[in-house]
Amino acid sequence: MLSYEIIGKGEPLLFMHGLGADRKQTTSALSSLANTQLIAPDFRGHGDSPIDGNPLNFNQFADDVIAILDKQSIDQCNIGGLSMGSGVSLNIALRYPERIKKMILLRPSWLDEKEPEHLTLVALAGQFIDEFGLKEGKVKLAAHADYQKLLTMNIKVAHSIMGVFERPLALEAASVLFKMWHDKPFESLKDLQNISNETLVLYTTRDELHPEAAARQISKQLPDNQLAELPPRYYEKEAYSTVLVEKTENFLTA
Repeated sequence: MLSYEIIGKGEPLLFMHGLGADRKQTTSALSSLANTQLIAPDFRGHGDSPIDGNPLNFNQFADDVIAILDKQSIDQCNIGGLSMGSGVSLNIALRYPERIKKMILLRPSWLDEKEPEHLTLVALAGQFIDEFGLKEGKVKLAAHADYQKLLTMNIKVAHSIMGVFERPLALEAASVLFKMWHDKPFESLKDLQNISNETLVLYTTRDELHPEAAARQISKQLPDNQLAELPPRYYEKEAYSTVLVEKTENFLTA
């Protein structure tokens, strides 16, 4: 069973973090939601949830979330996630549609292809840690040509990737970074046309790890969705947080 945290009272919202992060990414952003019981898990290999021999892929992560709902005796609730968490949300919507009310996809990164190019550096960080350890792995990533290129394009996004070297299970669970990169949350974009849940799709600009184009492609396929832009997370953090909470509350209470 995954480690998870429950904050607040009201309508349950299970919200999932991104690759290399943990539940603090969720609780720091959404714990102020009104009339909401926020359920924030740590995926396998993240936060307080170790790798325990089960597969590291989107199907397993989705099954883990369903296990949390079962343990909490929640038959159906609102769900959402950031980046990888968006991918898990879509996987759940396709495989367990009866368990979802509304869905929030925040800065999605995965479409229907494995090894998304814009996440290559995150996967490389995991490989370097696995092969060389934290200290040397960080040096190798910093010297990599693609990382140097990203530094010139968007230094804040580049620096954010280095955060994976500081995460709680950075050494023990480095493999999760490249194993999830090798997987995809669903087979085809056209499959999303079968999702009937009302969905909010949120994107930002100036974010190479979470391309606006990915959000737009997902939104184009979903039958019932709202697509909205947030202030850029890496450059307008306070405004991003404020608008995120506003749009989330408005969507959930509508």
